[in-house]
Amino acid sequence: MIWIIGGTKDSRDIIDRLGKSEIIVSTATEYGKKLLKGLNVVSESMDLNEMREFIRSKRVDLVLDASHPYAVNVSQNAIEASKAEGVDYLRFERNMLSYNGGIKFTSMEELAECVKKLEGNILVTLGSNNLSYFKDLSNLENIYFRILPIKKSLEKAEKAGILPKQIIAIQGPFSKEFNTAIYKNYEIKYVVTKESGATGGELEKIEAAADCGIKPVILSRPEIDYPWKTGDIDQIIKKVMEYEEA
Repeated sequence: MIWIIGGTKDSRDIIDRLGKSEIIVSTATEYGKKLLKGLNVVSESMDLNEMREFIRSKRVDLVLDASHPYAVNVSQNAIEASKAEGVDYLRFERNMLSYNGGIKFTSMEELAECVKKLEGNILVTLGSNNLSYFKDLSNLENIYFRILPIKKSLEKAEKAGILPKQIIAIQGPFSKEFNTAIYKNYEIKYVVTKESGATGGELEKIEAAADCGIKPVILSRPEIDYPWKTGDIDQIIKKVMEYEEA
């Protein structure tokens, strides 16, 4: 059994390529599960011990981690769980983009401190989990937040004191033209983003920003010591095929 840690577009692309392979997929949210209709999907967040039990109970022989680049705890626990249970671990890690002229930060605290000093309108595209870092900023009224149009995200925005007029609740990915339209409509001067890679609309976001003269403020990708990783889906598929033929 191949366990795919999913919830990303990367994972869906990999699943499509694997075809009839015997797989089970886990996602951290029900939303991620809904995007994988017809598959054997489990929607739950698991700690290290729960992952170990999952590997045993589902008779997993190979862990394929295609979680988001910023899902640090998920990947670290998956590495430890696979090692403890004696199963192989493969990591699909998106290739990074070039953020010319951007300002990079390794922590949300440092990033928020920078945003507090910026003049002009700012678009934050970090998702709803980081909204609390902005709630006490003196320039909050100049910040717009692009988040998923789901109840949980909107509740977090309300709790952080973000007004409805500051919320752009919409699901991506977005084209370069769509991003350009948002930047111009809200007169954006800075876009706050993650170093996520080309998948999921990040490339179009950054290209539109460059064309509009908008400066990226970037939360750097966390560094994890993966036992094995690639940013090439073809290489992932090849490794899985080798495993199945062994």
